[in-house]
Amino acid sequence: MVTENTAPVKLLKPHLILCEGRDAERFLIVLLHFLIADNRIFDNFQVLNFGGISELKPYLHVLPARSGFQEVKSVSVIRDAEQDVQAAVSSVKNAFQNNGFAVPTAPALPKRKGTDPKNTDIPVDTGFVLFPSCGRSVENGTLEDLCLNILAGENAHSILTVVDNTLKKRTLQRPHKNRLHTYFSMTNEYVSMKIGEAAHAQAFNFCASPIVSYKNFLLEMINEDSQDS
Repeated sequence: MVTENTAPVKLLKPHLILCEGRDAERFLIVLLHFLIADNRIFDNFQVLNFGGISELKPYLHVLPARSGFQEVKSVSVIRDAEQDVQAAVSSVKNAFQNNGFAVPTAPALPKRKGTDPKNTDIPVDTGFVLFPSCGRSVENGTLEDLCLNILAGENAHSILTVVDNTLKKRTLQRPHKNRLHTYFSMTNEYVSMKIGEAAHAQAFNFCASPIVSYKNFLLEMINEDSQDS
């Protein structure tokens, strides 16, 4: 079972995915349903929304006191890289370290409990990845950039070209959001949808390379070897 969660919520699964914001939460819930249909092992994950970037540290601070945490085996984080990958990496690592969790050395490299002598208070495995790459190779960007990179449908590329030609002469403060939602507005299927709704409506290709990278990361978090190349 995968449930959409809003705080406070009971921890129901042994492997937690902490994500940044409601759009990411809904997107990841739909993705988990897709993965579960192929492999029931992914039913061991639960998606939790920690809020904005600055809220990860306080969220981790109170997480061990939540009902059900005694049964948790791993905690992974996924957030936007934004415009500074290294700052995003440092921010996540500091949030783990400052709250007594084991500190992963890099994206998509899980840290096993008891292997970090500086952080042994919280007995769970940890890991993190960043949108849009969702793997060990990292790049600046956001969830919206990932969505743009994994658009499904034979006309997706041509529609996105029209979108870019329309927006290229405009100065936009959040171009990643403008591109994605303009794309949605130029389709019959996804117009006015939010990211989670579009994911549910099969707007994205969940077999694309970044999703495979994220799937493999989750399998590592659960200590299962992936068979994907």
